[in-house]
Amino acid sequence: MSDEKTELQRMEILRLSNLESNRITKECIESALVLLMKEQEFHKISITDIVRRAGVSRTAYYRNYSSKEDILNSMLQEVVDQTVKAMSLHDPVKEPFEFWYAMFQCIRPYSETFQLLLKANFGESILHQINRRVEEDIAEEDILGRYSAALWNGAAYSILTKWIESDMLQSDEEMAELCCEIIDNFKAGHQH
Repeated sequence: MSDEKTELQRMEILRLSNLESNRITKECIESALVLLMKEQEFHKISITDIVRRAGVSRTAYYRNYSSKEDILNSMLQEVVDQTVKAMSLHDPVKEPFEFWYAMFQCIRPYSETFQLLLKANFGESILHQINRRVEEDIAEEDILGRYSAALWNGAAYSILTKWIESDMLQSDEEMAELCCEIIDNFKAGHQH
């Protein structure tokens, strides 16, 4: 029994070691692509460029990703998941400032990734991922909820894009206040 338990423990240690190694490989590949995208256009970057910069084998690359776009989608999923998670902690109607503030505060550390995704013409993919992620929490038969989410997701995406492309000159607090003011103006019928 003791030998069997020891073997199971050894197998678990190996499994965890492989998971950690795989996580590090993915981080190296993503970081390499980010660095390369700072130097040249996305469509000019080759898989060879990525594996050289990452210091990994092609086998390791293809074990984790099927294409360059797959790397961007992985990076995008992390940004969207973290942002939606932060925003879902606040009710946008009862706590509008906190809701918008959470979005800007959460996206700030990912602003470089967001910019690179936009530069690689991944804007539509960003919005698609946001819609997909938010719709997971809305019942299929809730048509009003799904279209309302699409409206708000599009607005949030547009505001984030404008803010990031403008070098995030406004603070997270200022942006949350601006969003609240925009919503208040729409409610009052004063569009600019």
